[in-house]
Amino acid sequence: MGLPPALKVFEDEITQLKKQMEGIRKKLKAAAPGPAATDILNRYIGKKAAFALRGGPTITATLVEHDRYNCLVETEEGQIVLLKHALDTIKPVE
Repeated sequence: MGLPPALKVFEDEITQLKKQMEGIRKKLKAAAPGPAATDILNRYIGKKAAFALRGGPTITATLVEHDRYNCLVETEEGQIVLLKHALDTIKPVE
């Protein structure tokens, strides 16, 4: 016994919505930084590093913490928040 035609329409719509949601989930997962990017910065927490900023200057500081967009660093003058999009490189200082 099959579904009545009115319910069949809803079943088809639900199937299409599930496919759309799966596509959206894949796009969101691809847009988010992977664990590898986070793991790399986690290695520098508590260590002194040279942060090369776009435009030339370099700041030598200790990485305190970071999130998706910012790095909190401790310099001789105090704490500074560096925006990740303003960084070119981070190099460990021994």
